[in-house]
Amino acid sequence: MRKESLITILLHSLIVIGFGHGLEFLIFFDILSIPNFLKNGIQVDFELSYTDRLMNVGFISILGKLILILGLFQKATISKMIFNIIGIILLLFAVIYISLMEIGIMKVYMLFLFSLVFLFLSIQFLFLRKLLLN
Repeated sequence: MRKESLITILLHSLIVIGFGHGLEFLIFFDILSIPNFLKNGIQVDFELSYTDRLMNVGFISILGKLILILGLFQKATISKMIFNIIGIILLLFAVIYISLMEIGIMKVYMLFLFSLVFLFLSIQFLFLRKLLLN
C-alpha cells in the first residue's frame, strides 16, 4: 500500500492548473500555500477570486498529502484505510474546489472530467489492488 500512496501523491502533485498566462503544476501551489496560510489562514468560500482559491487549494492539497503520508506509518490496517480515505477525499475536494468556477458550465465539466483520471487512478492504486491481492 506504500507504493500506491506515493503514486497517488505524485499524480496529484502533477495536476496542471492555469495561472497567469501559463500553466503550473499543483505542487507549486502546495509550496506557496504554506506561507499564505500562516499569514491569512484558510477560508473556503466559492466566491473568492481564482488566486485566493489557488492558495486554499494548495493548502487543502498539502493537508491531504500529509494525511496520506501519515497513513503510511500506521500499523493497523483499519487506521491505514481511514487515513487513506480522508487523504483522498481532501485531494478530491481540492480538485473540485478549483474546478467549480464561473467560467462557463462546459469548461467546468471538462476540468472535472480531466481531474477524474486522478481519482480513478487513486482508487485503483489504493483500494482495488489491495482487494485483488488478498
